Amino acid sequence: MERGKISNRQFTILVALYTIGTAILIIPSILAATAKQDSWIAGILGLSMGLLTVLLYCSIAQRFNGLNLAQYLEVLLGKWLGKTVSFIFFSCFTLVLASFVLRDIGDFMTTVMIVETPIDAILILFLAVVLYAVRLGLEVFARASEVFLPFLFILFLVLFFTISPKMEIHNIQPVFEFGLKPIFRASISLFTFPFLELIVFLMIIPYTNKPENRRSGFLLGVLIGGGILIIISTLSVLVMGVNETTRSVYPSYDLTKGINIGEFFQRIEAMMALIWFITVFIKLTILTYVVTSGLAETLEIRDYKRLTFPIGMILFILSLIIFPNSSYLIEFTPVFELYTLIFGLGFPLLIWLVGFFKKN
Repeated sequence: MERGKISNRQFTILVALYTIGTAILIIPSILAATAKQDSWIAGILGLSMGLLTVLLYCSIAQRFNGLNLAQYLEVLLGKWLGKTVSFIFFSCFTLVLASFVLRDIGDFMTTVMIVETPIDAILILFLAVVLYAVRLGLEVFARASEVFLPFLFILFLVLFFTISPKMEIHNIQPVFEFGLKPIFRASISLFTFPFLELIVFLMIIPYTNKPENRRSGFLLGVLIGGGILIIISTLSVLVMGVNETTRSVYPSYDLTKGINIGEFFQRIEAMMALIWFITVFIKLTILTYVVTSGLAETLEIRDYKRLTFPIGMILFILSLIIFPNSSYLIEFTPVFELYTLIFGLGFPLLIWLVGFFKKN
């Protein structure tokens, strides 16, 4: 089991990078498709709902009193029922979510970067690095995230200032043209992806070294990550317009195409790809760590590292068979939203209610 500790600063960075994760490339088109030019409003509403849900997660973590999710479920529900619920959560939600993220990597690479390379090879190479990071432990990849953060911040600032001159304010006007319904519908999409996926941090939050600062660290990480997603989504609409943002598979990547600074600073889209690679690496590493450590706890395996290779094999196979092709993912989105609502909101609400009534 995990014996290491991470600082609250590291925890905040992990939350922020996980939140950005795969969402930075595809959230702009999801929001624009439904909320149109009001996607920035939908983003703020979705972030607000995400922050409220994080307060629920923090309330549960406070009751854990140093226990991770798998341990707490056994205390709350009894050994066998607790283990059963844990196994369902880690195998049917976290493992599946990790396979989605891995498949996103393969689809992006084979669509816009190295189109002639077999997706299998890309998945194997990326997964090998992730599994190595998981085996090194929580403390190590938390420290790595600290190293990545300043680099990502500089890249993001460069992108923002190079894109800003191309913004057209009329692209986000008129406000509320289509009413509140599409805005609310789009906000639910952002709420489920990525904010409800933050439930996996209930396996990590007990290992922060200052329990009294956990809630503020969690909320700050969500604010940073969510804020960046809203900025990128708004920039996409301001520069590309609603129609082009909606049609694009990876609007934030397309947003940076063709932007050059002089003769020597060109291909700015490579910066967006690099930001995405780093954030998705952190997200997949966290998910894989949570799956392996959670299942190890559930199955009473002393060292979670023994599960990294078997979990890696399952992830690889799942990522290949979970979707026939990348276009199927769009059709699957409503199903995935319901799936995430069940595990990311319904499940923790049930835990909180059972804990509340048991306490009283």
